[in-house]
Amino acid sequence: MSEIAERSHNSPSGFWKGFLGHCAYYVSWPHTLASWLHKVRGVRIAHPRRVRIAANVLIDSLYPELVEIEDDVFLTRGVVIVAHLTPTPFLRKIIGGTEFKKVRVARGAYIGVNAIILPGVTVGEGCIVGAGSVVTKDVPPYSVAVGNPARVIRKVTGGEEAR
Repeated sequence: MSEIAERSHNSPSGFWKGFLGHCAYYVSWPHTLASWLHKVRGVRIAHPRRVRIAANVLIDSLYPELVEIEDDVFLTRGVVIVAHLTPTPFLRKIIGGTEFKKVRVARGAYIGVNAIILPGVTVGEGCIVGAGSVVTKDVPPYSVAVGNPARVIRKVTGGEEAR
């Protein structure tokens, strides 16, 4: 992802993306408004009317364009999606600069209260991520993942009929 340059909240685009994200963070009604605000700030949402984003959801503040949310997804209150890692100046000497990785939440996924999705993760179609889970690796389609780090505990049954 070398085509993505580091940016800060001080840049004009960083300011507006942050401002719209801040507005979307507090919106609770109508449910499509938060989806629309996130789409305007760069989150890849094809149909905002088919995505439900509750209040207090934080989608990467600097690089929203690295996040894709497909139709029929529900992000419940307090969900955090992070698509980049910016180390402190001290850690830059050890691990290098900012890392950018795309995040994808596939069709029909349900992300529980206060779950965190980290950079580079794909949450598969029809998945359920439990409340408070920290998703560090891909979750296969039609799975239930819980814990810190999130682990698949079972399959979602009946998913084949929904396809």
